[in-house]
Amino acid sequence: MEITLKDGLMVGDEHIKSLTLRKLTTGDILDSEIASEQVKLTNQGHKLIASSAVMSAELYRRSIKKIGALDGPLSMKQLKSLSLTDYELLRIAYEALNNPIIEEVAENSTEGR
Repeated sequence: MEITLKDGLMVGDEHIKSLTLRKLTTGDILDSEIASEQVKLTNQGHKLIASSAVMSAELYRRSIKKIGALDGPLSMKQLKSLSLTDYELLRIAYEALNNPIIEEVAENSTEGR
């Protein structure tokens, strides 16, 4: 799936607005889960805690196949440098590509009304 970023991403001297997404693999999900885990001190001692925010960001960045002519995924630093508008475009496209059941459920919920 291809999308056009509104504000784009600066890579070196190049201002890139073309982004290609791909469907996630099981490996992407497992790697994202591992990347989102952090050791935190709790009342019960040190625990391995997963951050849902980091997990989502890891999934988004890993779903990027290409940005311009550059192969993905984006680095976390590059992902963080996207404008809020472009991040929202990425999030919406990611959901449409990786969660097609959401649209089907929405369509079915309005039938018969």
